[in-house]
Amino acid sequence: MQELISRYHDAVERYLRIKIKDQNLADDVLQEFWTKVLTHKLSGADETKGRFRDYLRTILHRLMVDHFRSRKTTSLPPGDLPEPEQPDKDYDHVWREVLIKRVWGRLELYEAGTANNRYATILKLRVSDPEASIQVLVDRLNSQTTQRYNAEAFRKTLQRARVKFFDLLVQELRETIANATSEDIENELNDLGLGSLYRRLK
Repeated sequence: MQELISRYHDAVERYLRIKIKDQNLADDVLQEFWTKVLTHKLSGADETKGRFRDYLRTILHRLMVDHFRSRKTTSLPPGDLPEPEQPDKDYDHVWREVLIKRVWGRLELYEAGTANNRYATILKLRVSDPEASIQVLVDRLNSQTTQRYNAEAFRKTLQRARVKFFDLLVQELRETIANATSEDIENELNDLGLGSLYRRLK
């Protein structure tokens, strides 16, 4: 559990800073969060079911509420801190961004560890300029590497890179959902606003 939480330090910190306008207080809550992690005081989760991000959000919600109560500070405005069972767009947005960042990291590692692989490089070229023609992207790629590509090879590699990115995304999700089924993965992608990616590549 400690290892899993530590992977999402950025998500925790960013979420707290969004929800708590007082940055000093946000830092206090973040420090308490890590203290509880390191002293194993975040027990109670059933590791055989459910989404880890739901459990994590419940923990953060409780820590924020407790901090405001202990300081006798005015409660957070209604709607700023939805109950854990209610949707929270801020939390989902932060989680999605951190998730995608981690998948990019996995794809870069895959490229670095696979001979003559340019999946991450080619996919980033397309994402950075979605309106550019294939030939323009090919020329940019060929200016960066000694491995020469033509338009057809670029298209094929781009498609394989998209599939690989999606596979790594699913792998990342499986590590945060206990005993995840295909339906669980699809629901998670939809909840995070990534359903179009699933429908395009499944």
